[in-house]
Amino acid sequence: MSSYLPFTTKKISPAQRQRIARRREHQNSTLSNTQLDERLLDDLQRVVNSQMNGIIGALEMIRQNDLAPDQREMIHLAQSSADNLLLNIEQLLESNTDLGIHQLATGSALGSLNGIRMLFIDANEESRTHVVRELQQRGARIEGFDIPKVALAALESAAIAGDPYRIALFDQNIPGIDGETLGTAIGSSPLYRDTLVVLISNEHTRHDADRLAHAGFSAWLPKPLQQTMLLDTVAMLCTCIAKKDAPRFVCAGVHLNAEYVVSDNAHAFTHTRVLAVDDNPVNLQIAERMLARFGCQVDTAGDGQQALRMVHVRQYDLILMDCQMPNMDGYQTTALLRAAETGDEHVPIIGWSSGVNRSERDTCLAIGMDDFIFKPIRMRPLSDMLSRWLKPASTERSMVRNDDDLEATQAMFGTDFAELVDLFLTDSPKRFVFLHEAILANDALTVAKFSHVLCGSTSSIGATTLAALCRELEIRAKNNILGDASLRLTEIELEYARIDKKLREMLARTAPHIELPPGAHNKL
Repeated sequence: MSSYLPFTTKKISPAQRQRIARRREHQNSTLSNTQLDERLLDDLQRVVNSQMNGIIGALEMIRQNDLAPDQREMIHLAQSSADNLLLNIEQLLESNTDLGIHQLATGSALGSLNGIRMLFIDANEESRTHVVRELQQRGARIEGFDIPKVALAALESAAIAGDPYRIALFDQNIPGIDGETLGTAIGSSPLYRDTLVVLISNEHTRHDADRLAHAGFSAWLPKPLQQTMLLDTVAMLCTCIAKKDAPRFVCAGVHLNAEYVVSDNAHAFTHTRVLAVDDNPVNLQIAERMLARFGCQVDTAGDGQQALRMVHVRQYDLILMDCQMPNMDGYQTTALLRAAETGDEHVPIIGWSSGVNRSERDTCLAIGMDDFIFKPIRMRPLSDMLSRWLKPASTERSMVRNDDDLEATQAMFGTDFAELVDLFLTDSPKRFVFLHEAILANDALTVAKFSHVLCGSTSSIGATTLAALCRELEIRAKNNILGDASLRLTEIELEYARIDKKLREMLARTAPHIELPPGAHNKL
């Protein structure tokens, strides 16, 4: 009988069957070992991060005490070493391709630059040429620009053509606009979702780094730009692109500014009840003590299920939610909490994680969280976060007022500063009118839009506190929380009146011939 199969069959001998069985067993074993190694690396990173977060948090609490100068210096050194260790571990694991550790910058990690399209904006021709040459020699497709308008046109054309710039590097001092404002706008645009943004600027602080990470930057490098630091950072970002993984925010060469002391803000949130959720008892203990320094009454939960039970029997003003927990993680817990809300009930839930990348922040907001704070937790970011979401015990907001950078902006723009002020004071009142109308109409999308515009313009002119207030309103509007929007807008307008007055006083001394529009401070 002829076979109906379109090929002839051949009988397999017992020896061949054994060889095939052994080969399949070896393949299955290799696959299992690979999966096991990946799991072990993930577990290792989680364990190291958790323990280091506890160490850094404990040092932060110790630093709040009355210490001798040499003791304070040693605490600073210990924190810096711990921060660098976390960054080195992250870079080591990021560079682990196919479970083989590759050296950054000088090793095979630089091979990941091959073909990656990059863009660099710097008005200084010498530094621009140097950076472009260094990255081109290592296989990157990089183009340098000195004019932002031309660079933006190239960025848009590349995105539309389907060959986007994967990494965009900006110098802070760009003619007509600062690098932070430009990078923030690009990082928040859906058109450039495939582009990782890197800022290069003068000496910076960790508090500023937290702000940039929230704004969507992937890295922040100090000037003068060191070759090794640049190559290490770019190699890490390229590795993440190849793995289709969002990178941890990198802040290289950070310098700590004057230490934050909580005494001025102590007990600002008395009678406020907060629930801290984390599967690591050390992290819970650190968070509990830090929150207590601000007067909060703190309960703790070791997992998502316990948190659900506690929320069922007690009302909380804010929940600090760890994202990565076994059994029921922070995302699942948040989704269940949001599903159980009724009417106007809305408890702010703040994502809390050491996985500092844009993907995790976006996931937190998409799942229903209101904000995101990084581990290891710090006193100043914690204070700012509490001020955004809780009502302080006093009638005045407890947010620490940032020093304005108006004088620095004036020095940077020189004689053009008067024109910038005129444009700012003419344009801003129109934005306030639109904001008023959007709040009355309960239009969260429009509120977020004009808050974002005001945040950008106020940041550009150096009104840092005003920019922070606008950013808070934008975040709440994006989460469709407009219950206190009118009060927040009033606070923004009061701060704007202060900036308005200060700007006019500055120009009265340096450019008395300039005629400005009517002052906002005269209307309030």
